[in-house]
Amino acid sequence: MNFKNVTNLIHPHAARRRGMNRRAFLRAGGVAIALPFLEGLPSRSAWAADKPPVFSLYIVAACGVVGSRFFPDEAGPLTTDGLAGMTGKATHVLAPHAPNLLFIRGINFPMGGPSNCGHAQGLCQALTARPAQGGGKTAASGGVSADVVIAELVNEGGAEPLTLYAGNRKNGYIAERISFKGGGAGQVRSADDNPYTLYSKLVGLTSSGGNSGNSGGQLAEELIRSRKSANDLVREELSSLMRMSALSSDDRKRLQQHFDAIRDAEVTMGEMGAVCSQAGLATSEIEALEGGLAFKTDGMIEDVAKLHLELVALAFACNFNRVATLQHGDGTDQTKYAVPANETLGWPFHHISHRVQSDAASGNNPTAEQAHAEIDVLRMQTLLHGLDQFKARDLFDKSIIMWTNHVADGPSHSFRNVPTIIAGSGGGYLKQGEFIDAGKVTNNRLFNGLIAAAVRDKAEWTENFGEGEGSGPIDGMLA
Repeated sequence: MNFKNVTNLIHPHAARRRGMNRRAFLRAGGVAIALPFLEGLPSRSAWAADKPPVFSLYIVAACGVVGSRFFPDEAGPLTTDGLAGMTGKATHVLAPHAPNLLFIRGINFPMGGPSNCGHAQGLCQALTARPAQGGGKTAASGGVSADVVIAELVNEGGAEPLTLYAGNRKNGYIAERISFKGGGAGQVRSADDNPYTLYSKLVGLTSSGGNSGNSGGQLAEELIRSRKSANDLVREELSSLMRMSALSSDDRKRLQQHFDAIRDAEVTMGEMGAVCSQAGLATSEIEALEGGLAFKTDGMIEDVAKLHLELVALAFACNFNRVATLQHGDGTDQTKYAVPANETLGWPFHHISHRVQSDAASGNNPTAEQAHAEIDVLRMQTLLHGLDQFKARDLFDKSIIMWTNHVADGPSHSFRNVPTIIAGSGGGYLKQGEFIDAGKVTNNRLFNGLIAAAVRDKAEWTENFGEGEGSGPIDGMLA
């Protein structure tokens, strides 16, 4: 049995994050047993019953929505039957999760309107609640994004949030633009577009290569599929070690404490209901991307987004990371969706959103508007897929999944009344089963509530995030 492999599969970052020391390394005669993986296990306090963890996923879609055909016409309670009956609205497909949803209208970005490229500037404001700087492929944020703020407070060692991208990073104009580091003008954080990247980390594979056929991969799969104790995998070796006369009483006691810590962590994870298992993953589709992602404009984007969502749910369930972002689409999206209304047009999504065959001008083609409404439904079906994953892993009551767009609609690129959907209560902190009107407030107030919900088991959030009129959370968003 190779203990190094066990180390990597329990927590891929543990060995890199801390150097070897006497506490994490036991020597018995000529035998050296490395145990740094114990440092990477979720701490008991992180799973304490009185302060359960909260996981945050922020999704920013591209090119706006057809506003009149997206949300219900009136604010009020959301019910499964009521939302399902609104078949003329894109969000009707989310009806199975209506009791866990909060729809919010009346949220504005800090900038009154685009001063350059609305797509790039909208992306830069979506999670920062600050005006964008510049535009186009050099656009920057005015500060740090909410995901980074939360990750610094709740992730072990301040680990950076997962940053994912469903789109074509090689489109030559606008790629990832939603997650930003702090310090003056925010520096954009590079996103992973290939779902296999995160998958390989979750099953203990190294970035340098390897596949499920190597010993590390086999061990990782066995652990993740059966959730066996690391003790069970190395039972014979551990028993032999405990019987060795060269092992001091202090080391024997320490080793037993390590065994107990592993078992306690597994038990508490089970008590949370977090399902750290490959069950539900589209494993064959993900493993097909091991050699790289060749992005296609034929609608592949939705498949990639679904795989990312499956993996985020797994990462949260395994307490691998508590924060993630997903940019769903390019600023100038060239995807040619095979929706009925686009059969005659054959336009890329960016042109459809503009209602004219142009990356600059705006029109009013009614067929393009119909195609956009149909694409909104497809994107809500992708979100539904992700919500199903969160429900299957029993994460709804301990998560915040926010979906928004980088502009309110395609033709105008408006930063006013940007649609926002929140799924999950964040541990009972946020209102659910409601459609509320925020009253034209800036999105800094949205994040004041979301950050407070996400970090309260670690710290009290008393600051005012971003820029905008007013402070505190949006009226009516709290439970």
